[in-house]
Amino acid sequence: MNKPSPESTRPPALNPRQHNRRFPRFRAQLNMTVTVLGPDGSFDVHGLCNEISEGGIGCIIGRELSVGELVTLALRFSPADPPTSLRAIVRWRDRLRHGLEFFMPSAEQSAALRAFCTRLSSEPDARV
Repeated sequence: MNKPSPESTRPPALNPRQHNRRFPRFRAQLNMTVTVLGPDGSFDVHGLCNEISEGGIGCIIGRELSVGELVTLALRFSPADPPTSLRAIVRWRDRLRHGLEFFMPSAEQSAALRAFCTRLSSEPDARV
């Protein structure tokens, strides 16, 4: 009896772009400040958001954060807007690249995120 090759018994690889997400993701370039609560108090780290959705962001941060860590983000959706402050949980990390999920955004914060993502959705090639 022939054994199946290892390749034939593996489940098919998931394509991340085919994964069903709660919210569509969009390319963005937003400077951001991440406030981290450390053992000696809080400190700020600067970063760049390169993907955003109503549920979270993909970003590059100048320091490795721990998965599960709760942080506060300050984002400006346009240069004229005051910074929007959002809490987020680190869901994944690959060196300085991070995926953050927004944590209990208020109705006002959710509306600002939705409006920003709606603006991005009208731009060509904005969807990730």
